[in-house]
Amino acid sequence: MIKKQYIKTRKITKITFELPKNLEHDNVHLLADFNDWQPVAFERLKNGKWKLVQEVAEAGAYEFRYMSKQGQNYHFFNDDSADTHIPNPLGTTNSVIDCQSTR
Repeated sequence: MIKKQYIKTRKITKITFELPKNLEHDNVHLLADFNDWQPVAFERLKNGKWKLVQEVAEAGAYEFRYMSKQGQNYHFFNDDSADTHIPNPLGTTNSVIDCQSTR
């Protein structure tokens, strides 16, 4: 699930990424173009869900993917609740979140 909230007083969009508790991985990270594709760790909540809140300063469409680790294996995956998906240079697709519609 992805939730977008525009904060008018700060002129930012707060994006909440939430993944289900049945995602049994050791850790989950967000990789996005708004943070130069640097991994940002999700928090595992007491109820088992994974949650991460990020802020973006400018309206726009942002590409992202999730990276998780299970044992020694890394998995890259998209979010079905993203606004759209587009091809990337690696031959797969990236999720896209449109923050223009929140302003």
